[in-house]
Amino acid sequence: MVSFSLHVTGLDELLATYGALPEKAEPIITRGLTKAASEFVEAVLLVINESFPPPSVPGEPPHVRTGALKRSVRIDEIRPLEVTVAVGGPGSLVPYASFLEFGTSEMEARPFVEPTAREFTERVSEIVKDELDRGIEEAL
Repeated sequence: MVSFSLHVTGLDELLATYGALPEKAEPIITRGLTKAASEFVEAVLLVINESFPPPSVPGEPPHVRTGALKRSVRIDEIRPLEVTVAVGGPGSLVPYASFLEFGTSEMEARPFVEPTAREFTERVSEIVKDELDRGIEEAL
């Protein structure tokens, strides 16, 4: 399984910037992370968009054969201040997701999650900030 967690570091500085009450900020930040994770899932799904045949070439995202890989991209867990996105893994019928992402001794990688995460990093901060702004406006 390939999984990535989105979480906030520097919460004290963030709360000081917004002056929000800590007990009210946590669910707002978690809501922002959940929204960001949902957008991230959609972004990963857009990367896996070429149909097979032909097979993908090393270094490019995998092509769609059965759709099982796309169906396995999901928000896996939501906890306070942390949301985990997973691809493949137990129960998904896609044990090969990590092979595609990282490659094997017999196949070069076809990364599709990490490059999307790298491009998406800044967007996560924007989404969480927008949710905090909205939460503070609602509190006032």
